[in-house]
Amino acid sequence: MSFYDGSLLFTAVTSAALGLFVYSQDRHKAPNITLGLLSAAIGAWCFGQFMGAINTSKEVVLFWTRANIAAAIFIPVFYFHFVLAFINRLKENLPGLGLAYLSAGILLLLDLTPWFVADIAPRLNYRFYPVAGIVYPFFSLYLLTLIIVAFVQQLVFLKNSSGAAANQMKYVLIASIVGFAGGLTAFFPVYNINLPVVSQFALPVYLAIIVYAIVKHKLLDVNLVIRAGLVYSALTVLFAGFYALAILSTNRLFQNLASFNEYGATILVVFVSVLVFQPLRDRIQSAVDRLFFRGDYYYQKTINDLSIENLKLYGGLLQADKLSALGTIAAGMAHEIKNPLASIKGLTQVLPENLEDPEFIRKYSEIVPRQLDRINRIVEDLLDFGHPAGMVMQAVDVEEVLEDILRLVENQCRKANIEIVRDFQKQSLITGNAEKLSQAFMNIILNAIQAMPGGGFLKLKTYNLPLTTVIEIADTGAGIPAGKLSNIFDPFYTTKESGTGMGLAVTHRIIKEHNGTIEVASEVGKGTTFKLCLPIRQEPSV
Repeated sequence: MSFYDGSLLFTAVTSAALGLFVYSQDRHKAPNITLGLLSAAIGAWCFGQFMGAINTSKEVVLFWTRANIAAAIFIPVFYFHFVLAFINRLKENLPGLGLAYLSAGILLLLDLTPWFVADIAPRLNYRFYPVAGIVYPFFSLYLLTLIIVAFVQQLVFLKNSSGAAANQMKYVLIASIVGFAGGLTAFFPVYNINLPVVSQFALPVYLAIIVYAIVKHKLLDVNLVIRAGLVYSALTVLFAGFYALAILSTNRLFQNLASFNEYGATILVVFVSVLVFQPLRDRIQSAVDRLFFRGDYYYQKTINDLSIENLKLYGGLLQADKLSALGTIAAGMAHEIKNPLASIKGLTQVLPENLEDPEFIRKYSEIVPRQLDRINRIVEDLLDFGHPAGMVMQAVDVEEVLEDILRLVENQCRKANIEIVRDFQKQSLITGNAEKLSQAFMNIILNAIQAMPGGGFLKLKTYNLPLTTVIEIADTGAGIPAGKLSNIFDPFYTTKESGTGMGLAVTHRIIKEHNGTIEVASEVGKGTTFKLCLPIRQEPSV
């Protein structure tokens, strides 16, 4: 087996294994599904190339040529689908994606005819290579078009995004450029272009970059244990290969010596492995830990070392902060309850005198239940907000959470001459805990109200960015001095005389628990704006 053949087989097996691994991590997420399919298609293409390279029968080689082209047809469409799923742009591009799959289906049918591959014949340095039929140029154009469109989508995403998602996409783009640039050289012999074919070198590099992105930069959110397993599995295969090579080499070296037999050579290799390979393995493992998992390892170790008492303390802190906010809300809503109680009391006092008056009885029957329902709704809202919440993650509509909070504080705003301004653009669902998010938003909104004792505007805005829902909560209050702005999320730090200093610290923790970010901008005399970014819920592929 030549190096070329071996590299094709290695890439085929590795790519297929990567596809199975990625798909197995989450079978309901579109990025996992599509990257799994893409890896499987690359593996099938390389395997078809390998089978065509090791066979000498023209009929067999033609069969495997059509087979590897069938896999190649789906590589660009799976890649395009993966990119759209990763940047959460599937819905906007469904027509284009549907057209791509339709084109792939048509090409797959034509692959069975001489119109696609007319024949196979010697080309350049190859014993057999496809002879293009009339459809083959359209296949080339289809492949290039989808790759370019996918690259453009990635570049637009990178321009409009930042942080971990942008960093992950950079690695996907780099890997794609390497993989497709190398893979496209496989077309050179078809069109009699006398340039080297380097696909067998480029595709392993592509796979290495993708694996690195999964392990180092948490592409597809694969957890630490599984990422570590992926690296150490690869190392295990590597050492197994060294071990097998050592045995074969030793057997060949000593096979003509009477004093050594096959079993003796094996024992010798095992003994040498203990002396040499074990220290080498330990050093490589240490280097891998430092390269891939140093930050994650210590972070994970710190989290695992948290005692139950510390977790209980945090839970108590969350509840204490919630009850503090609840007291503030309840004080502001006392007037809301007094009004319906006054109406009921007044009607009840004159009820004995009007028992025979049908009009009064009708009016009493309408007003009293309505006012009781009003009181009941207020009490239920307060109880719901004050009830301790477990960290149950589910689909959350941010707009609904904000509206529930505004119903609780609208009377306070009205009494303080604060106008609520809503700018809720259509935004996607997020994955989170509605009650904890409600607590986080409530802390910011109450701070905003308290910052405007003389009245002003409370502005709430929501909108979407790629992979992110943004919530902006702004006030026109006194603002926060620049020297104090960097400390506002610190526990027990407060700029208010009666504050506890825990509200924004708890808010910061809740947003971090939801894998989000929180930023604040403020100008003295003009107001403060909090900007919260939360990841959009990834919907299953359709």
